[in-house]
Amino acid sequence: MPARLIVPLSLAVAMLVGRPAPARAQVAAGPLRVALACESSGRTKACPVFLRGLIAKSPLLLDSPRSNAQVVLYVATTEVAVLDRVHLRFVGDLAGAPHELELDVELDTRGSDDAQLAALEPGFVRGIALFVAAIDPGAVEIKLGTASAATAATTATSPWGTEVSAAGFGSWSGKYRTVNLSASASVSRTTPTSLVFVRIGSESGLQRQPTLAVDGNEVSLDTTSWGVAATVLVEHHLDRCWSVAAITSVSRDDPKGQYRFGWRGSAGIEWDRYASDDARGNVLAVAYGLGWQVDGYNFPNELGERFAQYPTHRLAAAGRIRRDKISYGLGLSLDGELLHPARRHRISGSPNIEIALGTHVDLTLSLSLTKRELPEPQIPPDDFEAISRGAYAAPFSAYGSASISIHWDRTNGAQNNRFQEI
Repeated sequence: MPARLIVPLSLAVAMLVGRPAPARAQVAAGPLRVALACESSGRTKACPVFLRGLIAKSPLLLDSPRSNAQVVLYVATTEVAVLDRVHLRFVGDLAGAPHELELDVELDTRGSDDAQLAALEPGFVRGIALFVAAIDPGAVEIKLGTASAATAATTATSPWGTEVSAAGFGSWSGKYRTVNLSASASVSRTTPTSLVFVRIGSESGLQRQPTLAVDGNEVSLDTTSWGVAATVLVEHHLDRCWSVAAITSVSRDDPKGQYRFGWRGSAGIEWDRYASDDARGNVLAVAYGLGWQVDGYNFPNELGERFAQYPTHRLAAAGRIRRDKISYGLGLSLDGELLHPARRHRISGSPNIEIALGTHVDLTLSLSLTKRELPEPQIPPDDFEAISRGAYAAPFSAYGSASISIHWDRTNGAQNNRFQEI
């Protein structure tokens, strides 16, 4: 037979039949109960809107709470240029079906809702069909199709990207007025093994409020702040686990801030347990860097310095691990002056954890602790504005939050968004 007449068969793909299963099977098994868990939202409506719609669309599926679900669909999104890589992780405990199944779907964030939904649906169906077949084999059919002979057109791509952003906030309540503005611009070049990033940013704030009378004198409580900064980062992968980088930054504060000017430069090496494009966003990394720092202060410190320069080093570790019902995060860093660590150093730790304790209880805990040492700035005692912004010199700071959610969710799969967004 001539080669041109041979039609290759594609891999068999499980597809949900667009019709209800036979009545006898439906009565015996009922629809598959599916719980949707959006671990990150991304830039599209894939989770929860599109996926919840796909669940509601089929009579073979029922949107259910975690407490009685047969399958939990965990959804994580990674941004890749203009694409959202949506990672679907199906986890179930059904005889005849896999315990877990993972697959990726790429959505064009600039595409229409219909185009995004059309790209998402085949991946969702391919995964959920294996679980439907475990409770109702008659509801799934297997189709063999011919392999496409067409060659996909090559799309022109570029590793270069730019971003410009601006934000503002303001309030006016009689004599109380507040304005905060920020703006930034960045240029980057990103490949699987290298990164170049340049960013320039600024922020400013203004607060006006009535004066305070102290011993017959009026003390102004007004504050005006601004700052500008620029950063350049260059990174290169040595292999899957090791990478090196160089970073430099310059900054300037207003006359009441900490620095008249500042410059920092450093080079470092990092080890990573997971790939840089891990679909579930897992991170486990350790890095060490050496650098040089130049400071110009708005106020002299206790050593009489208005200017200082010194070598620095930094040791840091970060972890973010997500496994279905539990997400762990931890950031640790130790940095300071290399030759006189007791004079200038900073130790920080930031753990957080999100736990689905049970079928009806969720717990989130986060904590940030910082111990720092630096020569104390000598701020004049009558300079209220500078004193009110002097938290950067406090030797210790702690921030924490805790939340617990107890819920009993509806089990009928119904959706109703009326009066939810107005």
